[in-house]
Amino acid sequence: MSVIFAQQLVAQNAGEISVTKNYFGKTLKNTLDDLALSYNIDIDYDKEDIPKGIMPGKSFKGKPLNTVLQLLLKDKGLHYKIVEMQVVIRKTGKKILLEEKIYKRKNNFSLSGTIKDKKSGESLPFAQILIKNTKNGTVSNVDGYFTLFKIPTDTSVFLVSYTGYKTKRVFLSPKLISKDIVIELIPENNMIDEVNITAESEELMKVYKDISVVSMSTKQMKTLPSLGGQDLFRSFQLLPGVSASNESSSGLYVRGGTPDQNLVLYDGFTVYHVDHLFGMFSAFNPNAVKDVKLYKGGFESKYGGRLSSVMEITGKDGNEKNFNLGAGVSFLSIDGFAEIPLGKKGSFLFTGRRSFQSFLYKDIFDSFNDSDAASPEAPAQIMGKGMGRSMVQSEPSSFFYDLNAKATYKFDKDIFSLSFYNGQDDLDNSSTTNISRGGMRMGGGRNDLTQWGNWGTSAKWSRRWNKSFYSNALASYSKYYSKRNMTRNNTVYRNGETKEINRGTIEDNQLQDYTFKIDNEWKITQNNQLEFGLQSSYYNIDYLFTRNDTIEIQNRHDQASLSTIYFQDNLRLFNRLTLIPGIRASFYDVTNNIYFEPRVSLNYDLNKKIQLKASWGQYYQFAKRIIRDDMESGSRDFWTLGNGDDIPIGFATHYIGGLSYETHNYLFSAEAYYKNLQGLSEYSLLYAPTFQQQNVNYDDFFYEGTGVAKGIELLAQKKYGKYTGWVGYTLGEVKYDFPIYGNESFMATHDVTHELKFVNSYKWGKWVFSASWIYGTGKPYTAPTGAYDITMADGSVNSFIAVGDKNTFRLPDYHRLDIAATYEFGIGSKSIGNIGFSIFNLYNRTNTWYKTFELVDSELIETDVNLLGITPNITLSFKLR
Repeated sequence: MSVIFAQQLVAQNAGEISVTKNYFGKTLKNTLDDLALSYNIDIDYDKEDIPKGIMPGKSFKGKPLNTVLQLLLKDKGLHYKIVEMQVVIRKTGKKILLEEKIYKRKNNFSLSGTIKDKKSGESLPFAQILIKNTKNGTVSNVDGYFTLFKIPTDTSVFLVSYTGYKTKRVFLSPKLISKDIVIELIPENNMIDEVNITAESEELMKVYKDISVVSMSTKQMKTLPSLGGQDLFRSFQLLPGVSASNESSSGLYVRGGTPDQNLVLYDGFTVYHVDHLFGMFSAFNPNAVKDVKLYKGGFESKYGGRLSSVMEITGKDGNEKNFNLGAGVSFLSIDGFAEIPLGKKGSFLFTGRRSFQSFLYKDIFDSFNDSDAASPEAPAQIMGKGMGRSMVQSEPSSFFYDLNAKATYKFDKDIFSLSFYNGQDDLDNSSTTNISRGGMRMGGGRNDLTQWGNWGTSAKWSRRWNKSFYSNALASYSKYYSKRNMTRNNTVYRNGETKEINRGTIEDNQLQDYTFKIDNEWKITQNNQLEFGLQSSYYNIDYLFTRNDTIEIQNRHDQASLSTIYFQDNLRLFNRLTLIPGIRASFYDVTNNIYFEPRVSLNYDLNKKIQLKASWGQYYQFAKRIIRDDMESGSRDFWTLGNGDDIPIGFATHYIGGLSYETHNYLFSAEAYYKNLQGLSEYSLLYAPTFQQQNVNYDDFFYEGTGVAKGIELLAQKKYGKYTGWVGYTLGEVKYDFPIYGNESFMATHDVTHELKFVNSYKWGKWVFSASWIYGTGKPYTAPTGAYDITMADGSVNSFIAVGDKNTFRLPDYHRLDIAATYEFGIGSKSIGNIGFSIFNLYNRTNTWYKTFELVDSELIETDVNLLGITPNITLSFKLR
């Protein structure tokens, strides 16, 4: 059924309207649509009843619409009736009932509805709905539902947009608004011939009017250059304010924050680790993701527990209309998905992905694995001068996988969903040792076992109580685990005696998060929306760290309950100012304190194109990832709970201001931020006594610090057309102050002063060509100042490295160019897959990851450990629909 209309005129009967146009070379459908829009009438017809093909040219000038309709429908097997400003067309023999043609006209009314994907029937969260030629608009909620107040007339025009979809104009009519409206958007598809495109394609990246909020289209990310396939987090690293020179981590360093200071939500539950393969690949399968939204700072009161940013990921529900199946492969992994409708109102989605041992996987593994084990292809064998031999054998193996499943069922006012996620990395780089020399034999080996991952699940009930009130209730469980066994177990046989030697470290970090929360939206008026809710979380975190099988450095068992309520009010004042004040209050039973987090943000429209933005807020973090630093095993990290004592509660204050200038095709924006950080924590054994010393309290080596992160972000974006893209620049500084390192503050290890990014995309037929160039100044590092010798009690002389001031040197500047080409193939206008070609680090830039230092014959040797060079990749994916 199609209903077309235009704005209301004074005419009392559509049949009396005098037509002033001629129609040549048009189809009957196009002609009817143009009549409706040109003469402000409603024309209601069934699409399948309208004959296709071009009509003979006819002159209608000066004829009344009643006569024009008779001429148009003659010999077409159609008849019509006119009632006031409405025309109803049906097949001959099919009665036109009175109730289907008369609807009460409305002015200044409210309307509710849902935004959906036309192909799959999935709801689309955070879509924007705007009444044309007004500033009146709204955004759909996480379930795609919206309510819009004060719609001027029942023939108004909606503009509906969503990233990765074609912007749609929705022409209201009395019949269309007689009940809740369903607006279906069409996904971007390069298979469609350009001459048939009438709706505008939404951009790859969308900057919201709310301050520091941005989203990217998961459907369009596949066209960006990537290392091992479409990657959510790597794509967001191309935005200003998000560091892209952290090649060894797909985690987000947002405005001077660290990855653990980002709240990552997937279908409502928290994900504590977002990496695969030593950080080179994000842990989320794009086939399972519907929407991603990043709050770079100043986020709302409904979010808490982190100091830096929020990434909210909404998982796909699955195709509600048809069964769908798809698969993909790259040089790094293979993946697949299945979508199954459950009746007419439900769906089920399952996705899976697993790595395999390709040349790309091996290159990444070799680059990031610092083991000294021999290569599996050539076990090392060293022969002595007739004294015996030694052999070390190693067969490294590693892989990662992730799984997603989601079931959704929708009733008239209720939605029930159950979501599951599991991702894991396994690394086994163990080796065996067999040494025979003189009268001594030694057998055993070295364990090098690492396993880390997440799994989580959520059950959500959404309820629309009425047009103005909406609730979400969610219960979730999330688990993070990281286990590492780096030990040597050897048995020595000499002179009839046996001696066991056990050395190395064992780490085991287990985090469990049980959460229940309720979020409510109450749209009081078009200019006033109140949001409030509560959340209760229980944390259970264990951390074990032992050395040499006898020394227990950390054995923590932390539990805590956190109870939170929040309120915020979204106010639109004077038709120019949007003000969002809010408050969040949390009771933390470990410290028995209540923590208040007031926040406020505002947007002010200077005119239709220029907008001023500002935000201020306070934020606390209770579950913290702490960096552990020691000379023997390098830097590691572990999750634990703040206790207000040796591990303080993290605290940050955000100050943000910005300005944007936006036209239909272009966006220019600038934002400045300042973050005051308190309660930062590190755990360092660099200043610990020797491990043989007794009565050492290893809890004494937690250190507290403060910090400041500040910067300016600039963005210039071309949003629409064959060529799209953006240029982003960030000037930033992150300084820490830890008294243990001296009286002076120092640059944080992840500080990048200048970062410049160019992102380009060009559509040519069924091809999309893209390129990105990234430049960042080098990161700080601590360098030795020299070496010194100490004579031991037995007369031997040992050499030691003298460590300089913290982070006073910088690595060489980082830059690289990535390119990609994606071809979409299908049957007719139906896309069924794509093939992509990409080259990472095209000009083979040697970028330094970190430096190592060692003493050899009293000489200090400096070695650069480098990141990946030029790396090609091919991806292939296909689907039924």
